[in-house]
Amino acid sequence: MDKKKEVNDIEPGPDSSRSVDRFGFIKTEQSNSQEGVLKSRSTHERGREERRIRKWRKMIGTGGSDWKHYCRRNPHVVKRIIRKGIPDCLRGLVWQLISGSRDLLLMNPGVYETLVIYETSTSELEIIRDISRTFPSHVFFQQRHGPGQRSLYNVLKAYSVYDRDVGYVQGMGFIAGLLLLYMSEEDAFWLIVALLKGAVHAPMEGLYQAGLPLVQQYLFQFERLVREHMPKLGDHFIEEMINPSMYASQWFITVFSYSFPFHITLRVWDVFLYEGIKVVFQVGLALLRFCHDDLVKLPFEELLHSLRNFPEEATDPDKLLPLAFSFKVLSHLEELEKEYRKRLEGPNASSSSKRLQPLRSKSMRRVGSQVLSNSNVGKK
Repeated sequence: MDKKKEVNDIEPGPDSSRSVDRFGFIKTEQSNSQEGVLKSRSTHERGREERRIRKWRKMIGTGGSDWKHYCRRNPHVVKRIIRKGIPDCLRGLVWQLISGSRDLLLMNPGVYETLVIYETSTSELEIIRDISRTFPSHVFFQQRHGPGQRSLYNVLKAYSVYDRDVGYVQGMGFIAGLLLLYMSEEDAFWLIVALLKGAVHAPMEGLYQAGLPLVQQYLFQFERLVREHMPKLGDHFIEEMINPSMYASQWFITVFSYSFPFHITLRVWDVFLYEGIKVVFQVGLALLRFCHDDLVKLPFEELLHSLRNFPEEATDPDKLLPLAFSFKVLSHLEELEKEYRKRLEGPNASSSSKRLQPLRSKSMRRVGSQVLSNSNVGKK
C-alpha cells in the first residue's frame, strides 16, 4: 500500500528506463560514445586508478586532517596532481579543503540550518521558478519537489538570505547544483560562501551583484587577451561585431557548469578551486585557439553559433587543459584589471559608465535567456 502510493506520487518525467552515464545524466547518443571510451579506459587502467586514489587518501589524511600540512610542504606537487584531475570519489572532500569552505563550516555551526528554517527570502518565488531548469537531465534533479530540487532550493534560498546584497541570480543555480552532486546542502552552501566572499581567492560576488560588475571586468580582460594571443581572430571578431558578452558571459557566471560536457566541467572546477578565476580565462582562450582556423572563416551567425557550441574534440580535457595551461595570463590579468579600474574612475568615468550600462543590461538579458534554454544542457 505505502509502496504503491510512493510510486504514484512521483511526477512523471523523462523515460526512467533510459540509462544514465557515470555522473547520473540521462545518456544521449553523443554521451553514449563518450561513455564507451571512458568505460573501456577505466577497465584497462583500473589498477592505476586505485593506486592514484590510495595516494590521494594518504595525502589528505582522515577527513582531510593532513591536507594543509601536505600543501605547505609540496605546493608544486599539489598543483600538478590537481591539474591531472581529482579522483571522483574524493572530489567533494577535496573541493571543500582547497576552497576553504570546510573551515567556514566548522566556524559557523548551526548558521545554515537557521537560514533555511527560520529566515525568509524575497527571492523564493524566483528560485522556485528556476529550479526545474537546473541540470534537468540529471536524475537527482528530475523529480519535481524531489530531494534534489528541495536541496537546491534550500541552498539558494539560504544564500539569498545570508547575502541580501547579492540575493539570487539565475546562474547561481548551476553552481549550487554542481556542488550538490558531490556534497551535502550545508557543505555546498559554505563553498558558495567561500567563493563569493573570497575565503582563498579574490571574492566573486561581483559576478552576481546588480549590473554584473565583475562580469564586465572579466569580459574586458578576456577581449584584450584574445586580441593579444590571437590577433587574427580578434580582428575577425571586430569585423563581425562579435564581443565576449555574446558568448563568454556564462563561462564566468557559471564557471563552465552550464552547457559544457560534465567531464570537462569537473576538471575545470578542480583547477578553478585551487588556482582561482585565471583558469576560466585560460580555458576560454584554449577553446578559441583549438577552433581558431575554423572561427576566422565564419560570418556572424555561424560564428556566434560555433562560439556557443564547441565540437566534442575541443572539450576533451586531456587535450584542452594542457593547451589552456600554456597561456600565461596572471600578470597580464592584473595589469588589465588596473587599466579597467582606471577607466571607470578616470575623468570620463561617468560617460564611460553610461556607455557600459546598455552592455550590462543586454548582458543580463542575454545570460538569462541562455540559462533559461535547456537545449544545450542535455549534452551533459
